[in-house]
Amino acid sequence: MDPREIVDAALRGLSKDEAVSLLREGDFMALAKAAEEVTLRTYGDVVTFVNNIVVNYSNVCVAKCPICAFYRLPGHREAYTRTPEEVAKIVAAAQRELGVTELHINGGFNPELSVEYFESVFKAVKAAAPSVTIKGPTMAEIDYYSRLWRMTWREVLERLRAAGLDAISGGGAEIFADEVRKIIAPYKLDGETWLRIAEEAHKLGIPSNATMLYGHVERPEHIVDHIFKVKELQERTRGVLTFIPIKFSPYNTELYARGIVRGPAPASYDVKIVAVARLILLDRVKVAAYWTSTGKRTASVLLKAGANDLVGTMYNEAVLRSAGMAGRATVDELAEIAREAGRRPALRDTFHRVLTWL
Repeated sequence: MDPREIVDAALRGLSKDEAVSLLREGDFMALAKAAEEVTLRTYGDVVTFVNNIVVNYSNVCVAKCPICAFYRLPGHREAYTRTPEEVAKIVAAAQRELGVTELHINGGFNPELSVEYFESVFKAVKAAAPSVTIKGPTMAEIDYYSRLWRMTWREVLERLRAAGLDAISGGGAEIFADEVRKIIAPYKLDGETWLRIAEEAHKLGIPSNATMLYGHVERPEHIVDHIFKVKELQERTRGVLTFIPIKFSPYNTELYARGIVRGPAPASYDVKIVAVARLILLDRVKVAAYWTSTGKRTASVLLKAGANDLVGTMYNEAVLRSAGMAGRATVDELAEIAREAGRRPALRDTFHRVLTWL
């Protein structure tokens, strides 16, 4: 299909079969052009992002996912767990020196941590930097710790919210399809459980991002199924803040060492992923160009292929860096990425309220 036909089909509502066909056989330039038109129609020419800092409370994780280069098992010489005071000190300094408005905090499955530890972390952050929004643990962490502490998801969410949690990061979604998860994250929650926890959080008034990890062993139908499930979740709850496709960086991971994934996906695939996401999601949720996983140059291209958010400055991001992706970006750098794509940059808060036009 040419771009005009793709736009018409998207506005009518793509079927899963149509979306799979576009992802598998569609020309990436035609898809980009169509997705850009849909984005401009539904959201205009504004590109947003938040000024945030990433703090990993611990790198200890017993999930041992073969896609991850960040985790360390308990007792490893490089394992760490930050104290609540240490986290609060980092956040307060970042607010003072960098003007951050959001803390993005997560870690792994650390069997040594209690719910009181997380409550202490969040309370310490709110005491040190009251105006900073806490965007906290992933659905995968909520699931693991609820089982570790013998609590329901709701009980965990309510305890963390009372301590200062404002929103949930969208990690751990990976790809919802079980046949893929068995390869890339065999000991994590399944896709349906991720969605159920997200819905529980949204019902409690705790919004979240939704992510999708691509560029490993997935097929087009897995990508499309994942995006449709995010769309359906958003239609039920209106609690998804941003849809964030994350490009898999294989270096230093078990999948790379075993030869299952030989390198990163090409940039043309990045374009097709973002474009198809926009053509499915339409105006339901912003689609991100996640520069920390694609690189800044490709992120600028993705802003002309359906994306209209750059996630954030992500100061101190460590998970992707451990897998070979560099990076941090200033507010000015992200604004320039948006301008390069012919877009109007705006600094937002966690909940997509514009704070400053740049």
